Amino acid sequence: MFSCGGPDLPEAVYVAYKELPKSIDFNQHVKPILSDKCYLCHGPDAGNIKGGLQLHTADVAYAELPESPGKVAITPGNLEKSEFFHRIISDDPDLIMPEPGSHLTLTNYEKAVLIKWIEEGAEYKEHWAFLKPEKQEIPKVKQTEFVSNTIDNFVVKQLENLKLSPSEKADKEILLRRASFDLTGLPPTLEELDAFVKDTSPNAFEKQIDRLLASPHYGEHMTLDWMDLSRYADTHGYSNDRYRDTSPWRDWVIEAFNKNMPYDEFVTWQLAGDMFENATREQKLATTFNRLHPQNLEGGIIDEEFRSEYVADRTATVSQGLLGLSYACAKCHDHKYDPISQKNYFEMYSFFNNVDETGLIPWDLATPVPAMMLPTKEQEEVLAYLETLVDDSEEKVKTTTSKEKPKAEKWIASNQFKKIPSKKQPNGLVAAFNFDNEKLINLAGGNGQNKIRMRQQFVDKEKAIYKKGASGKGLFMNGDTWLDLDNIGIFQRSQPFSIGIQVYIPKDLETGVIFHKMNSPELHSFRGYHLKIKDNKIEALLAHVYPDNAIVVESLNDVPKEKWVQLTMTYDGSSKANGVSIFMDGEKLQTKTVFDNLYKDIVFHGLRLYGKDSPRLEPGLRIGAVWRGKGIKDATIDDLMVFNKELTEIEVLQIANPDNLDKIKQKELADLNETEKEKLAEYYLANNSEAYSSALKDLEQKRLVLADSIDPIKQIMVMKESKLNRQTYILDRGNYDSPTDSVFPNAPEDIFPMTEDMPKNRLGLAKWITHKDNPLTARVTVNRYWQNIFGRGLVKTSEDFGNQGELPSHPALLDWLAIQFIESGWDVKALHKTIMMSSTYQQSSVITEALLAVDGENKWLARGPSTDYLEKCFVIMPYMLQVY
Repeated sequence: MFSCGGPDLPEAVYVAYKELPKSIDFNQHVKPILSDKCYLCHGPDAGNIKGGLQLHTADVAYAELPESPGKVAITPGNLEKSEFFHRIISDDPDLIMPEPGSHLTLTNYEKAVLIKWIEEGAEYKEHWAFLKPEKQEIPKVKQTEFVSNTIDNFVVKQLENLKLSPSEKADKEILLRRASFDLTGLPPTLEELDAFVKDTSPNAFEKQIDRLLASPHYGEHMTLDWMDLSRYADTHGYSNDRYRDTSPWRDWVIEAFNKNMPYDEFVTWQLAGDMFENATREQKLATTFNRLHPQNLEGGIIDEEFRSEYVADRTATVSQGLLGLSYACAKCHDHKYDPISQKNYFEMYSFFNNVDETGLIPWDLATPVPAMMLPTKEQEEVLAYLETLVDDSEEKVKTTTSKEKPKAEKWIASNQFKKIPSKKQPNGLVAAFNFDNEKLINLAGGNGQNKIRMRQQFVDKEKAIYKKGASGKGLFMNGDTWLDLDNIGIFQRSQPFSIGIQVYIPKDLETGVIFHKMNSPELHSFRGYHLKIKDNKIEALLAHVYPDNAIVVESLNDVPKEKWVQLTMTYDGSSKANGVSIFMDGEKLQTKTVFDNLYKDIVFHGLRLYGKDSPRLEPGLRIGAVWRGKGIKDATIDDLMVFNKELTEIEVLQIANPDNLDKIKQKELADLNETEKEKLAEYYLANNSEAYSSALKDLEQKRLVLADSIDPIKQIMVMKESKLNRQTYILDRGNYDSPTDSVFPNAPEDIFPMTEDMPKNRLGLAKWITHKDNPLTARVTVNRYWQNIFGRGLVKTSEDFGNQGELPSHPALLDWLAIQFIESGWDVKALHKTIMMSSTYQQSSVITEALLAVDGENKWLARGPSTDYLEKCFVIMPYMLQVY
């Protein structure tokens, strides 16, 4: 045993101790050891602490050990009283740290560093990357002839400290070839090379850099890097890896780089462009960045599980790509190495969690929502014209109503309303079933035109079961087999319709579809319409892609059970929630609007799912059950009616509650209230006014043309804040179905707290990320661009600036570049030019044996970039063959 002035040390540790530098720096020497060898059991993860000991901050490391009263892990300046010291030099397997079960061991050098650190006072410092970059004094160097700009001062100073020298300048041909590949991804032409070689002016290379920065290929090449960061793909991923077209976003990125959009603005648009007041199409398009994650359309998945995965993907992409933090490591527990708790993780997660989307995207390849239409200029002009026609037709309906209203009032005043037949079926009836004869016969006629039967998705002609109905016989529903009306009930979003049905609901039924026109609800994102019991409420839905391209209204009160109720859904063809009504026993229900954004059609238009030879997909109305969904098990239905128009409230009474209609008819004019007069006037217009009926028909036709013109328009996925304000929870072990404590959007305060002017939403997050006081964003960005040019970042672990990441090779240079980048207005082209105009960049990449022995990976930059330009030549060769 040997002594270093304190307790005795093992000989090998003592030898290593004597070779240590005069002073030990926590961030440079100590923290990497603690992070690699100790934090697994004694780090920030409060849920995985061994022996009650944590070593990531001074206050806990200096405190009394909770499981060893009277002992302290680290006593600054006193090895004898530091239990940590005794454990790391022990040979006893029951005492030694790290414990043998961790399969980690400390080298003699690492033990020596930790010992010297404690002797010198065990000073803790904040992690370098979490400290705001500071203005750097420009180093003075001896080799001034090598200095072309400030970058060279920092590089040469480091080389001089290491007793290394920079390499000579590269030949002009090589230099232009290098710059051309680095800025455009393409080699220079022979003419460009010849012009540069012959240009003897002092700024010859600068002129070439300016030319390359102005090239349209610059944006294309920069976009390749950004596409990697953004996890860009032309397919959805997972097992059903189908094509999706997100190229409009890619083209926007190319244009943004070519226009030299400031990086802070570039990031903000992509994170929250949709949240700007009066956001432009381009600002919304930029947010496709947040929708580029893999998406699953396999029918057997759990929707919420994958929706949660999409949010987690956004969280990981933003935190790692923009901030260099491995946030994903804190999804299931506190981060084991960095000051990111699980609560911090889900606070960041919540920024991206308030989106109206589904985990299961449409099998029919409709664009997942939220989405934005991308009409061509010609399509925009056509739509603008058609929208004008619809507006004119809507105005015509209003003026016709006003003109015809006096006739209705006169009709009411003359007591003609008393002649309304109480039990007559209204006009527009296309289907009627009462099951009294225990046969599936359409009493409205047309039998033989449709194949009406009981069926399941893959089982046809199931036996119908009849039970006691509302009057006579009713049709019993087992929850799996539906009454299929074939082609009846196929309505587009521009076409009004009404459906009425008597239903007896068992007491235990809380959720189940009463009727629908869908192939499968979740598999096709609810394309079609339905009337459904949902958590004991009545829900009416029309959707192209649920939830953001849909209408959903829901009753405020529960539906009665174990009694017959008559339910009617009416729709006016307006594609608006206020055009949907739900009636129960003839009374219009109070409802709330959940979604109101239907802008594409609710039918499939004869879609062939599996190629040109596959059958066309266009289901009709189905009653009582749905494929891959819940039906009304053990319910009974009766008196089903389908109309190709919106029924008035009086007409609903005719089919649902004639007794209440009789009560109105029995009243004298003076006894009618205003609501009843309004209902009677609507009935008059719908049944006795040719002008009104003609105006409605014209409006329907105009809406149909508009709807058909919108359907082919291309869409792209974007971000859009939900009005529902989804609550985020910490998920136990990260499991989607294990919510615990609620959390709200926030950024990690240990890195940089959000200020009062930053709203707690994606726009506020973007402001936080691009704020000048954020210690990470500028550093991570300039490091990534440096890495793209030199093949190695100033921080080698460009994806991890946390405790497990490598220290910067040139910390002062990194800070200088970061501050310059911010002060330049986040100018990416200026950053590239600064790097490329340095002598450091313009060095020859030829490596000597001596330099290879001491710096094979070019960490200290004693030679020029050595990225694989030969490989790049092979990549672009097909393009070059086309061009030349």
